[in-house]
Amino acid sequence: MFLPLRVMFFLFPPRNLKPELLDLDEAPFEEVKDSLEDVRLVNRYLGGYRVLLYYIRDFIKGQPLGKEFLILDLATGSADQPIAVVDLARKLNVKIKIIALDINSKMLNYAGEKIRNYPEISLIQGDIHSPPFAKNSFDVVMNSLSLHHFTRDQAINILRIANFMSRCGFIINDLHRSRIAYFFIYTLTRLVTKNRLTRYDAPVSVMNAFTPSEMCEMAQEASLKDFKVSRHFPYRIGLVGTKMD
Repeated sequence: MFLPLRVMFFLFPPRNLKPELLDLDEAPFEEVKDSLEDVRLVNRYLGGYRVLLYYIRDFIKGQPLGKEFLILDLATGSADQPIAVVDLARKLNVKIKIIALDINSKMLNYAGEKIRNYPEISLIQGDIHSPPFAKNSFDVVMNSLSLHHFTRDQAINILRIANFMSRCGFIINDLHRSRIAYFFIYTLTRLVTKNRLTRYDAPVSVMNAFTPSEMCEMAQEASLKDFKVSRHFPYRIGLVGTKMD
């Protein structure tokens, strides 16, 4: 049963494309750190890691025993997603190495504090649109909760880059644009934090995000041959591309 167009428009309005305050890189480092702690809290309790770990597990388990599994994390932010992946790999007793790339020095400084007990993770400053790596340089390329920061054309290019640099495949873990999700996160951030960056950025992120159908269209425009887009609770999207050896 299809919903009327006016209902669909209300539930899934067009993208806002408003810049987030963290992207403007104008806030003091201490305020940025406080906001990133809020992000880690949201990811822990609202499925921010669950989608990535759900898909990465199959990639990791498919590797030959004893072989080091090499991952590139594009736009790593605070590196909390790589940390979650390393924790999983340790439980599975799998050797792993993650290169975590981000262009923002404040993010990398904060991430450096968080990965002190994670020698499996290396940080590198670089542009997501032109990372300094060759074709098939990594077993898997991942991008978590950052695709919505970019324009549609930029997002398509990121999909191409992720596919180009991965040997086995890539994982995109992002938000699902929805007015319901917007109202929920707007209310939640006003209940649990006083940080102005979090209060502004979290709702804006939701309305800047893509929908599953948009993700499919972008993957097709990126000329991806084998991919799947899935919805995950609560209002998350997983786009997974796989490649033949």
